Amino acid sequence: MKCGILIIGSLYWDEENGRTDWRKRRLDMSASIPVRAPIYYGRKSNSRGNTYTMTFRRNDPSGMAALVPCQQEIETIEDLKDEVEALWKAEAPNSRSGTIGSGWGCVGALLLLGSDEAREALAEAWKIHFRTCRTEGLSVVDADGNLDIVWPETENGAPADMDVILATATKPITVPPRAHSVADAWLSQSGGYERYFLENVRHGIRTFDDGEIWQRIEKRAPHWLTSEDYAQAIQALRAEAAGHE
Repeated sequence: MKCGILIIGSLYWDEENGRTDWRKRRLDMSASIPVRAPIYYGRKSNSRGNTYTMTFRRNDPSGMAALVPCQQEIETIEDLKDEVEALWKAEAPNSRSGTIGSGWGCVGALLLLGSDEAREALAEAWKIHFRTCRTEGLSVVDADGNLDIVWPETENGAPADMDVILATATKPITVPPRAHSVADAWLSQSGGYERYFLENVRHGIRTFDDGEIWQRIEKRAPHWLTSEDYAQAIQALRAEAAGHE
């Protein structure tokens, strides 16, 4: 069974904390495809200067994420556990071996079911494993470890060609922030955390609010808009803004 990782943030492009090695060893980055996903900037991150990072919600698949195939196919629950644990280790490099989540996030699975007994057996084994590892779900991951989101679709509306999709769901703040609040958080920090937004844009990981976020940022003209590191993302954002005028 084909397995893919649904990535919605820095896991796709960050080169620290062993993520480059994880992508090289376990993913086929050359086969990454953009898919529609219900994502938004809804988690406030203390480690990123109290700016916002991406998270999932159950409805409104108006964002674009990256679906990256795993190098190995999934045949048994042990195969699935290996991918899940490797994904969580990439998310939380200081976590204990074998863990699949914490208080701020956890890995969930979306399985394409049917009359195939092997698929049904895998789904049941995953439920047992998740319940053994965690006492409850989180965000869009239910108590059985299932991702409660629609099956991702490609830009032309075709269902993503995968049998198993894994993703990390993080705990959002209670009230979703407005676009200007998301922008203001990046505008008010000085630690370089705006990189999260601009690298996501550069790699095609987008939310519905990106245009409004960008409009507020450009109006305030922070000094980091002149950075060559962000030139590609800024060019794309400006082109989009011009196209909507």
